[in-house]
Amino acid sequence: MRVPLKVPHPESDTSPFGEARGSERTPVLFLEVDGLMSVNRFAVFVDAGYLYAEGGKLCCNTPDRKWIRLDSSGASKFLASTAEESCGMSPLRTYWYDGARHGIPTMEQQLIAALPNVKLRLGRLNVKNQQKGVDALIYRDLMTLARERAIGEAYVLSGDEDLREGVRTAQDLGVRVTLIGIVPRDANRNQSKELVNEADDTIRLTKRDLTAFILKRQTPAMPSFTHVDPMTEVSAAAAKYTQRWLDQATDEELEPLLAGRPRIPVLLDASLLGSIENEIDVSLREHEELRRVARRAFWKRIGRASPGR
Repeated sequence: MRVPLKVPHPESDTSPFGEARGSERTPVLFLEVDGLMSVNRFAVFVDAGYLYAEGGKLCCNTPDRKWIRLDSSGASKFLASTAEESCGMSPLRTYWYDGARHGIPTMEQQLIAALPNVKLRLGRLNVKNQQKGVDALIYRDLMTLARERAIGEAYVLSGDEDLREGVRTAQDLGVRVTLIGIVPRDANRNQSKELVNEADDTIRLTKRDLTAFILKRQTPAMPSFTHVDPMTEVSAAAAKYTQRWLDQATDEELEPLLAGRPRIPVLLDASLLGSIENEIDVSLREHEELRRVARRAFWKRIGRASPGR
């Protein structure tokens, strides 16, 4: 049985939220559940990597983000609404976890950060576009909210077994944890069995649920760069590589290159594109326009040089 109780802060020191106790603020609403005190608020924790990968497979037949259009505002509202309907509590906020190169948010991530009641947390992206450190960020927030008694229920959208210990510890601190999963497209599991077993409850999202905010793009999205135009960044990286090549090349190497213009020898072309990918941490394999930009920048820089430099 749930019995609501309004509990004001005592008249001393400061609250766990950094406010002066006894100051004017809305009392925290607690619930008495089967004789135990529980905070009448919930938070949602979204592993964006899992949402893109498994939602993309189910709705777009691919986990590749460049083919997936995700309405982050719609997703956030849907998940908060689903959680509220499940527990009947009030929302604290949604935490959105994703990876970013060098910790710098993309334009899409900046839009997510600007959403009301959403807190963006960024881990890292390696050269294979795999996010790293996200599970540690989820663990930190889950522990902080549980320890400070800021929430009574946590809804975690993820499948990573590394979160199992965090779920267990939050439960030890009195927080119920519901694991949100996405129905797999095939018979394979997309969530750790141990994580599922550790959770107090589970919710499974179907394709019908997800198509409200996940759609397939008709054309692939351009690579997500940070603060500059992608063509500008590719052009700059190509010019930088070309200058290094010129600094080491002999006239005997430059003359046949100029004679074969606009063709770039296969090995040199591969070296050029590979160097650019390493420089900007983005694959150019499926972006023909950016490869053309790179080659034009190469020849532009070569054009300033001549035999007998």
